[in-house]
Amino acid sequence: MKVLIRIILGAVFALSSAAKLSSLESFELYIFSFGYAGFDLCSVVARLIVIAEFLLGIFLVFNILPRLTKWLTGLSLAGFSIFLLWRAIAGDAESCHCMGELIDMNPAQSLIKNIVLILLLAYVWNHDGRITKHQVPAAAILTALSISVVFLAFPPDFYYRGSSESRDLSEEAFRPVADSLGLSTGRRVICFYSGSCDHCRHSASKMAGIINRHSLPKDSVFVLFMQTHENQDSVATSFFSESGEGLILPYDYLHPVEFIPLTNGSMPLVVLFEDGNMVKEYDYLSINEKELAAFFSDQSR
Repeated sequence: MKVLIRIILGAVFALSSAAKLSSLESFELYIFSFGYAGFDLCSVVARLIVIAEFLLGIFLVFNILPRLTKWLTGLSLAGFSIFLLWRAIAGDAESCHCMGELIDMNPAQSLIKNIVLILLLAYVWNHDGRITKHQVPAAAILTALSISVVFLAFPPDFYYRGSSESRDLSEEAFRPVADSLGLSTGRRVICFYSGSCDHCRHSASKMAGIINRHSLPKDSVFVLFMQTHENQDSVATSFFSESGEGLILPYDYLHPVEFIPLTNGSMPLVVLFEDGNMVKEYDYLSINEKELAAFFSDQSR
């Protein structure tokens, strides 16, 4: 019975890891939304959590380094439970991404799940069972493989910055549009989105986190939507409420016939302008938090 419980515990950890990995963008944005660290660091932390959960799950299932694994499992459950209790007390009813997007659980629900797992862990605590041979080499190989696979198959966004540069916006075609919208003076960040684009929604969440963390001037960040619905205002309202932590930014929209030639069909784009001249362009993967913060900093320009 205790062997079965240990395997179930391990399977839950492995499933949680796989669920987070399948919606990794949402998980790293969730970590970033708290504003305690930059997006690049949050991306690394998200992957390390996925790796740690997977290794704990596999080690539990195959009984590798059982005493150490149980201690680490207990500490991780305790740590996550403290975090979940904090979020539950704060009234957070949104998904905590504990099971990725596979199972939508709020902090209170996930805390109950963790309490059950802690009780199951306590039940098997003194049961070692049949221990896998060559434990240390097996643990080292699994750890190295897990780190390699996650970081190579799902590299953080900053991996792409040095190898690619976005140049999709037609600056000449955009100038009359910028003039008509009053965007040709001062420092501006203009985001080109479609309300139905998942990458645009993730970019909006990333941008909201950057704006909030660095207290960037919201009236200098403008969103230009490709019009996809007759009532585009309702689409924009929904977009801001569901993406970007509810941060509503100044916006307007263009018909696809006008919008698509501006961006060469690419979305999302985040473009820095100063007095109507393009300073920098980012695509979905290359958004650079430090450069965006520095763009509005008088000390750095």
